[in-house]
This record gives sequence, C-alpha cells and structure tokens, in this order.
Amino acid sequence: MRIALVYPPFGIVENQPNIKAVADNYGVFPPLNLSYVAAIAKNAGHKVKLIDANALNLSKEEMLKEVKRFNPDVIAFTITTYMFYSVLKWAGFLKKNTGAKTLMGGAHMGLYPKETMSHNEIDYGIIGEAEETLPELLEALEKNKSLKKVRGICYKEGNKVVVTKKRGLIKDLDKIPFPLREQLPNEKYCSFVSKKKNFATMITARGCPFNCIYCEQGGQIYRMRSAENVVDEIEECYNKHNVREIDFFDPEFTINKKHVISICREIRKRNIKISWSCRSRIDTVDDEMLNEMAKAGCYRIYYGIESAVESILKSLKKGTNLGIIRKNIALTKKNKIMTFGYFMIGSPGENKETIKKTIKLAKELNLDYAQFSKVSTLPGTELYEMLKPQLGYDYWQKFISNEKNRKILPRYRCTLSEEEIEEQVRKAYIQFYFRPSQLVKKILRTSSLSELKTDFKAALSMVFSK
Repeated sequence: MRIALVYPPFGIVENQPNIKAVADNYGVFPPLNLSYVAAIAKNAGHKVKLIDANALNLSKEEMLKEVKRFNPDVIAFTITTYMFYSVLKWAGFLKKNTGAKTLMGGAHMGLYPKETMSHNEIDYGIIGEAEETLPELLEALEKNKSLKKVRGICYKEGNKVVVTKKRGLIKDLDKIPFPLREQLPNEKYCSFVSKKKNFATMITARGCPFNCIYCEQGGQIYRMRSAENVVDEIEECYNKHNVREIDFFDPEFTINKKHVISICREIRKRNIKISWSCRSRIDTVDDEMLNEMAKAGCYRIYYGIESAVESILKSLKKGTNLGIIRKNIALTKKNKIMTFGYFMIGSPGENKETIKKTIKLAKELNLDYAQFSKVSTLPGTELYEMLKPQLGYDYWQKFISNEKNRKILPRYRCTLSEEEIEEQVRKAYIQFYFRPSQLVKKILRTSSLSELKTDFKAALSMVFSK
C-alpha cells in the first residue's frame, strides 16, 4: 500500500488555550505522532510519504501536487477535537481530488468515533495506539479482507458506523520504531525559545499517573521506554539528522527519578553533546536529579505552576503549594537550568484578584520565561465532566456532529467572560515580559540581530493584536 501522511497548517479556532499573538509566534514543531505512524507503516512494508505542509508553508494546491505525485491509496491525518474542522477541510479536499481513502488517528478518535465517522470526508479511524492496529488495518485493506476482526478501528458499512473491540495498550515501548524523520524539513523546526538547529521533539514515556482535572492524559497507565532506547533515538537524531536540540514532550518527564538519572548518565556515557529541555511537575524534582540533568545537557525546564492561589491549585488537583513552587524553582536556578512557568487564566474560582496574584508570583519567581494560557475545557477531562451539567448537554459531541454548533465555552466556576480572559492573558504577558529586568535579560540572551527583530515583532503583536 502507498500511505501519504499529511500535517496541514492550522489557524486560530475557538476554545484553544493561546491568544492569537502567542499562537502566531510560538514556533514550528515537527508532527511527532504522524512521524511514529509513518515509521510503523514503513516497518510493515508499505510505501510512505510524510508531508509537513505546516512547516513547508504549502498551499492546498501545492500540497495536492505533492500528494498526487506520490499517488497514495490512503491519506492519513492526526486530529484533535478543537481543531477538528481545520483537518476535516484538508481531508475532504485531498480525498475529492485524489480518490484516496482517508484515515484519522489521535486521542480524539476514542472520544467521539461515531460522530467523527458521520462525515463523508473520513473513511477509517484508529482508536487508541496505532502500533499493532495500523499494520493489521492496512493488510486488511490491501487484501480486501473483512475489517471486523481488526481491533481498535472504526469504519462505515453502508450508513452504519462500526466500532470494533478495543485493543490493549502497548506494554513494551522499546519495540516501537523511532519516528520517521528523514522525510521532514528538520532544519525548519524551532520553538520561540529554542537556541540550536536542527531541533526535534521526543517522548520517553506514555501516560501520566497524576489527576489534574484539565488534562486529558491524567490517570492513564504510565509506561516508560528504557534509558538505552531513549538515548539510541537521541543518538540517531544527532548523527543522522544533525539535531542539536531536543524538546522532550512527555507531559511529565520527571515522574521517575531513577529513570531520569539513567537517561542522563547514558547521554554522558556516550558523550552526546546535545542541548535539551523537558516538561515537569514542580513537585517531582530534587537537587540530585536537577544536577544530573544539567550535566547531561538540560538547559530549560517547563514547569506547570498554573496559579498563585492555593485554593485554585487544590481545585485543579495539582497537589502542590507555593512553598514547593518557590523551593524547586530556586533549586533549578541553583543548578543553572532555565525556568519556564506555565500559568492558566480562568480556572475554577478565578477572578481578577487571583489573576493579579498569579502575575505577581510569576514575576517574584524571576522565571526566565512564562506562558499564560486561557483555560480550555477539553473533552476527556474531569473539568469538562464538571462543566457538562452547567451546559445541559455534551457540547463537543454536538460540535463534532455539525460545525454550525460551534460556540465559545464558558469556564467552570469562573464568571469572567472570554473577552475579559483574553485581556487578562495579554496583560499578564505585558507585565511579565516588558519589565526592565526581563528586557535586559532577553537582550543579553539574544545571539543575532535577526533573532532580536523576530522577538521585537512578536512583542508588537502581543501589545497591539486583538
């Protein structure tokens, strides 16, 4: 079979966490999920073409030309709930103009499979992890076999949507092939805070044992790759794709101290001179771990701090407090690792006074960077289940069924309007980044005139965009 995997560009939509100025300047990240799927299909003996239309800034016509040149049997996409119609429009366009079948994957497919499959633009969906399901599905399609015995998929039989039996989770993550990166424009990837190229993203584990109410990954079974397997991929990135900076996209990289230290020591053992960053809960690091991370090339940690108000942290089930936050930010700085704080605006119990406290905390911590996001109430989260009785119906179900049902969701136990939330987020950015101390810090870190111009343009868009 010939499988084209397409990652389209995305615009700004309702109910996403970032304001427009941030989304426009956040960076260009590789499509890690699709890269894994491409590697799985290739390992199963199929021909694959991975096209990142977002990074390459391709128009629909340019993308169509690329896809037609490859002449696929199947065109695959990854899809999220709030970006559903952005992807659906691309799928419909390519399906109509190539005659290929379309396949959707991603966590969204397990939430609303029947509503998703009601759209003519979609032929097949994978529910859950794709490592075993995709090869079986492609073999069945290639040999024109019945799909009923393929676990973890959805498809159509006439006007009926069929959802097959659920498939279990992959137990041994080391058996999964590394993402297919050779077809990606690796030199184009960056985040707004990355310093080196080529830039790549990686994951070292799946799932998260914590239960933050706003996160769809919370409470999932936690499974780790071996340290050797992780560093094998780092080595491949470094030697084969000239990657010099990696951003670990695990929702919580520092859950298992022994695992983190093993990865760090393996990097040093192989003498890989790589710069890297990761995401962490503020309460899962200590001095020993941070010291090992710094010695292995970690130079920035993204911490989920969220709020300065302990009653809000409790309502979010963060399990942290201001004492832990202050202590571990100081420990991170002691180990000469840069700190990036994530904060949310619009949590349960939020008002303008609590927002002021959160902005004040961000400044007092003297973080190197901060991101202030609007609370997004996404399906599959406890927060959304708490909001549904207030709505009186399942908004996301109706939204997926028909685009005309789109609306901006209210926030649970937060009386601030969407416009007020937007304004408070913009105010938080301006107050944090436009302080003299932060401006001096930024200028001293800037390595080129072009970088300074880019940052200045982003700053102007932050102040003046609506």
